[in-house]
Amino acid sequence: MARILFLAHRIPYPPNKGDKIRSWHFLEYLMLRHEIHLGFFIDAEEDLKHVDFLEKQCCSIEYCFASPLKQKIASLAGFFNGTSLTENAYPSRKMKRFVSALIEDKKIDAVFLFSAATFTFLPRDLQGIPIITDFVDVDSAKWEAYADNGKWPMSMIFGREAKRLAAFEAKVAQRSVANILVSENEATLMKGRLAAEISDDLSILGITNGVNTSVFSPEKYTASISPNQMIFTGAMDYAPNVEAVEWFVHSVFLRLKKDYSDMEFIVAGRPVAPSVQKLNAYDGVIVLGAVDDMAETISRSAIVVAPLLTARGIQNKVLEGMAMGKPVIATSAANEGINAPDQEAIWIADDADSFIAATKALLNEETAIRMGFTARKFVDQNFNWAASCASLEDLISKAIDTTANIESKAVS
Repeated sequence: MARILFLAHRIPYPPNKGDKIRSWHFLEYLMLRHEIHLGFFIDAEEDLKHVDFLEKQCCSIEYCFASPLKQKIASLAGFFNGTSLTENAYPSRKMKRFVSALIEDKKIDAVFLFSAATFTFLPRDLQGIPIITDFVDVDSAKWEAYADNGKWPMSMIFGREAKRLAAFEAKVAQRSVANILVSENEATLMKGRLAAEISDDLSILGITNGVNTSVFSPEKYTASISPNQMIFTGAMDYAPNVEAVEWFVHSVFLRLKKDYSDMEFIVAGRPVAPSVQKLNAYDGVIVLGAVDDMAETISRSAIVVAPLLTARGIQNKVLEGMAMGKPVIATSAANEGINAPDQEAIWIADDADSFIAATKALLNEETAIRMGFTARKFVDQNFNWAASCASLEDLISKAIDTTANIESKAVS
């Protein structure tokens, strides 16, 4: 049993967002096997009620409340100190005291960082304690995409962030004994970006997400399926999700509506950006916001869509749709890291005409059932939380053992 400091940029419970799904499954697994000291940030007041639950599971916890507005204001310091906005977004004085006290009192054997941003809470001297960092995605690449697609002056700001954040990611990777990304695709991308600095002992590997297939199980739900209903799920204030649904409604759905008058497009997930809420004005578009049971909501629709134009890592919305035995139409970007075979376990569409053609093909019930069955089987075989968590456990154990051996040799 090890003593692990787990630092996350957002409270890892409840697992109701993409990053929190991953952080919670890793944390839950580690809590059952190790002593965990947990530090995190809360960006929504409603999540304060979950602090007591986490306190009961961990040896100690520390948290800070920082609203999205406060984070944005804090991040502006990056313009003045020459660093990335990401590094400055989280107020760190309280968290730094928590971390320093644990290290000074020799209460931890390893540090697990969930997101590179939490590296800013660590002191310079870790006294030989190994760092394992879960970058999840190569965020600097996402900012590059924003810069390429944005308009001036935002494109300039996005480009600056991409450059500064890439330098910060390299620094964190070099200080960590192991670096994890959400897929082999992302790991390969990071290796390429660190080619000049990479060394044989710099570990960069992919540990994929899983799906809770006992929750996302089509057999659990008997409600009738609306044959002409499509659904998109996700946090609807997240820029790539907002971009995706706005593009889909205007470029795809309104064209489909001309041929299928009873076609519906469901948008499920919260919080909801004002521009997404306005899509309710279109006939057939239903913005639900928060739902009590996402699996049940998905079960009622005939087709899941993931028309993401900007995407990094693995899209849980795609995996959950596939796990529910639904045919999923997705862009190549949304399938990256999942790598489901096109027109077998998923249908790839990268423009409006392709989305429309795919939708019309999958409105055939036999075709939809066949693809949904293959999709569920693909998820069962390739995306298992138990396997991913076991890989993390093995990585942490090796990091602790290797560091201990180095320290022992140095003393002798």
